[in-house]
Amino acid sequence: MQIFKFLFLLLVFFVTVGAKGQAVVATKKLTIKITNIKENNKILYVGIYRAGDDFPAFNKYWKNIKVPTSGSSEIVEFEVPVGEYAVAISHDLNGNGKLDKNLFGYPKEPFGFSNNFKPKLSSPSFSDCKFTFNHANSTISIKLID
Repeated sequence: MQIFKFLFLLLVFFVTVGAKGQAVVATKKLTIKITNIKENNKILYVGIYRAGDDFPAFNKYWKNIKVPTSGSSEIVEFEVPVGEYAVAISHDLNGNGKLDKNLFGYPKEPFGFSNNFKPKLSSPSFSDCKFTFNHANSTISIKLID
């Protein structure tokens, strides 16, 4: 009988510690308005990155969504906690599932970054494109570069 008491108390302890050890992170809806879309029925790849992620490496995001285009602008939404993020978008015109680049590494397909950062000679850094997401600002706009 004592062993059952001990096991019961041990179970209660682990359940209590486990429940308190997990932090609940509140999320809010981040809305991204994408403009300057030139071709419909193609896929937009929208990636959200955090500090420490491999920004802006294609397919190395924290969260992402694929959106078929149907007009000159699209709106996408993500549930994310308050924090600093950067967004990278590519418009896959040929349907090969990647961002095609020219001989010098510059994208051959439309792309865009948060803060509407326009790279000159190299890919942007996270700090070039980062923005603070909080309850005061829940919408950003990104114009694709073609």
